[in-house]
Amino acid sequence: MRFAGMNITFRNFPFHYFLDSMERLGISQIELWAGEPHLYVYRNPIKSIRRIKKEIKSRNMEIVCYTPEQCVYPFNLAALDPQWRKASIDYFIENMYAALELETKMVLITSGIGDFSVSLGESWKYSSDSIYQLSKVAEKEGITLALEPLTQFESNLITDALGVKKMIEEIQSPSLKGMIDTVAMHLANETPDDYFSILPDLCHFHLIDGDGQSDAHLALDDGVLKWREDLASLQRHQYKGVCTLEIMGTRYYQNPQDAIINSFEKIKELGIL
Repeated sequence: MRFAGMNITFRNFPFHYFLDSMERLGISQIELWAGEPHLYVYRNPIKSIRRIKKEIKSRNMEIVCYTPEQCVYPFNLAALDPQWRKASIDYFIENMYAALELETKMVLITSGIGDFSVSLGESWKYSSDSIYQLSKVAEKEGITLALEPLTQFESNLITDALGVKKMIEEIQSPSLKGMIDTVAMHLANETPDDYFSILPDLCHFHLIDGDGQSDAHLALDDGVLKWREDLASLQRHQYKGVCTLEIMGTRYYQNPQDAIINSFEKIKELGIL
């Protein structure tokens, strides 16, 4: 089991500041959040990719997962409007090729959110068709698509392990695999055991704390979730993937380094880092 830092916590700092912080912590694996101001595929992508690639290689670091911003920007794989949906598919394809340029083969995707004016079944169909199209590109390029469940505050489609399983079975692509987000999992009253029982080939894990009531992504021990039990469960299931600290929120953006340092120190206390 490996651990990674994520630059989304450092979104109000230059990208090199994030890398410097990871280097000081001895963390060589990172999950790259692809969003402004660090990297956005529709603004100077070649220049940004070359810069990021150079900075990462100079520190002997590795991008283990590439996560395009998909909750804030106007991209939605389940969009009712066909032009908006096509633009969203194109956006993810652009990001997949950006990931390849950065020498990583895992890209995180979500179901999007269905329009409330139509049935969930219709929105599911739009999301499924979009993910199917992405999976065909992923298969061709050797990319793994990590399908992340969102919280009930972020989506009305895939919010639990059964939703992930249903989509994977529907798409039938070797490129599409499930992953766990700690906050979404606990809000759905699930445990890692629930995921492993129906999704044995899990490819990624977002480790954060939460308040148990909202989609807050907190630093470890800033909330009420039993994240230590979650890690113990991953160990029992011999999970060999990466656990990323996906800490977000205004309380952390002014001083992200302390939140990351304190969280990694708590992991080290468990003797697994």
